Order: sequence, then C-alpha cells, then structure tokens
Amino acid sequence: MQYKNILVYLDQGASNKERVNTAIAIATEHNAQLTGVVVNALPNSSILSRLGIGKGDALMEQARVDAQVVIERFEQQTDKAGVKADTRVIECLEGKAPEKLARMARIFDLSIMRQANPDKPNASFIAELSEEVMFSSGRPVFFMPYIGAHNIPCKNGLVAWDGSKAATRAIHDALPILEMMDKVVILIVDADKIEHYTESKPGEELSRHLSAHGVNNSISRIPKGDASTSTVILNELSDTGADILIMGGYGTPKLREVMLGGVTRTLFECMTVPVFMSH
Repeated sequence: MQYKNILVYLDQGASNKERVNTAIAIATEHNAQLTGVVVNALPNSSILSRLGIGKGDALMEQARVDAQVVIERFEQQTDKAGVKADTRVIECLEGKAPEKLARMARIFDLSIMRQANPDKPNASFIAELSEEVMFSSGRPVFFMPYIGAHNIPCKNGLVAWDGSKAATRAIHDALPILEMMDKVVILIVDADKIEHYTESKPGEELSRHLSAHGVNNSISRIPKGDASTSTVILNELSDTGADILIMGGYGTPKLREVMLGGVTRTLFECMTVPVFMSH
C-alpha cells in the first residue's frame, strides 16, 4: 500500500517550512503527488464592522499577496526535492473555512495538518481547521506539532490500541507508514477492560495482523492506575523513543468543545511527536 495523493496545509507560521519538508519526505517515500493548500479566510461581517472595516476587500487582497509568497516557497521546496506538486487556494469567511478544507481533503489519501500554537492569536482558527479535517473528511490526518518533528521519515511508531472502531480505522489507514517502520509498539492501557472475543490476550490478534503486513511489532500492556490515559500515552512515547503516535480520533465535529474526547483533546494540546489520526 502507498499514499499517492497527499494534501499539506500551508500558512505563514514558523512551522510551515518543516511541515512542507515532512510532506515532501512522505511524498518521496510513496512517489506521491503533493498538493499545497492555502486558506484565505476573512472574519465575518460583524467582526469586520466592530473593527471599522467595510467588506474586507483590502484584507483579502493582502491575504492573496501573502498566500502567493507561501506558494512560491512551497514550489521552491518541492522543485528542489523533485516532487510532483501543485497548489490550491480556498477563499471564504472564517466560519466556512474548516468545512471547505475538510471537503477538499476527502479526495486525498492523506492530509498533513498542523497543531495550533496556543501562544499565537490564530490558535483557535488553526485548531478548528485541523479538527474539522480529522472529523469530517473521512480521510486520515498526519498532525505536525508546532515544535517540529524529531525524525522524518518516522521509523519507530507507537499505536494506541483500545479495540475501538476509531483505533481500527487509524491503524489500517496508517499501514502505508507502519509498513516502512523499523519497529512498532502496540500500547494497551488497562488491557483487562478491553472486550475481545478470542482466547488470546488483548493485542495479540492485532500483532498477528500487523505481522502479516510485514510490520515488526511488540505489545506493551500498562495499567493506568491513578494516571490519565493521555499521561500514560505521553510517558510511553518518551520511554519507547517513538517518533510518531497512531491513534483513533474521538468526538464529534459539531459539538467539538463538549464532545471532543479527553484523550484526543489532551494530545492535540500536548503533542510532542507527529500524531496520525483517523475518525
């Protein structure tokens, strides 16, 4: 299996260059077409009015100028790497941008998005873009932490396995990456609480399945105790030296603040390595 059509989100953030380099590395491994997408989004009319701005034409024109700079840098990076690439620009109001980007992502094998930097004024908008793509595109998402990635291409993976539909989807969507790794650890938190239907222990059937795909893997079963599941995952990432986490994304797009799963929310905020998610 390989990814042949990859989307990467482009912006003016400090993490953009490394995000593009990561996209190039993945595209090179899979001989894939890479599409860079810029989102030019205006605040809604009520916000513009409070700011004393009319229709926002000047803001959009500046956004177009800025987008062209980002696109030119992207083209320089992809040309230098010899990767097939093109670009798209989405122009709309901020409230429509997440849905439009998620719809575009539906026709790609993989989308490479970014973690929001909480210290930046656009953090809420970036988070909503990335989460909507994960929730509503129906396709897997490779999230880059704003601090960057340690090792690209990723060679040591950690799979968070709880037997759920979301985790199952993530693992199968990630097979093109897992198959190229040196080793993969299957992490099971509180294994005795996972329902399964065979005589084998939790994780053994998944291990067998991954082995059938040529994935070198082992199982780590850890009791949660008083710690949260997200804390166990973050500790295991550090202990195993993993350079990517594969997990299911939990929650619903329309009630994001209320229903986004606690583990998903924490890992969005405390990302230390790239996180591969499917919903």
